[in-house]
Amino acid sequence: RGRRRAATALNGLKDRVKKDFSVKNAYIKKLGKLVLQREFDMRRQIMEEPAMASRAGLTQEALLADFERAVQFLRVELGCNDVESDICISKVATGLYMQHLGRPSIPSNEHMRTVFGWLEDNLKATRSDGSLRVVIEKYPFVLGRSIPELEESKRFCPEDINFDIAVAEDPALVDKTYNCDGICANQCTQCWFNG
Repeated sequence: RGRRRAATALNGLKDRVKKDFSVKNAYIKKLGKLVLQREFDMRRQIMEEPAMASRAGLTQEALLADFERAVQFLRVELGCNDVESDICISKVATGLYMQHLGRPSIPSNEHMRTVFGWLEDNLKATRSDGSLRVVIEKYPFVLGRSIPELEESKRFCPEDINFDIAVAEDPALVDKTYNCDGICANQCTQCWFNG
């Protein structure tokens, strides 16, 4: 009695309300039509705002070419369609908290290849069956993570959760880089315990 029942992150995962970070949430409804939000249309932003390229230290043509390179890489490597690849790169270039809005951070092909390799090695996801493409489309921000950040998330994953299956099903869990074990440390958005 008086003793607190040990809650695990597994309980949090079962009833967790998943936020939708997928390419589908890049659209909003205007007058009954689905319209791509401006912040997730990087090509249009680059074309309409020449200052964006100068803030990134590039010419407008060079920034557009860099964006096209990254988009083409996703299409070739994962088989994404045109719209999905555009939105994925736009999202990762803008950042999860829009920290790169106005100054995009477009990942290199080598960085994306490294992240793909880590995801294939550590999740139940592969390129051959299309599951890696689904993971990237559900949570494109994973392309902006470094290997140490991904490893930290795996390290903090509670023992009773199968990391490779849980993150393959809900890729946003890859940003969980803290585990309070029920003793709150005000890190709830990053905590595995909170789900």
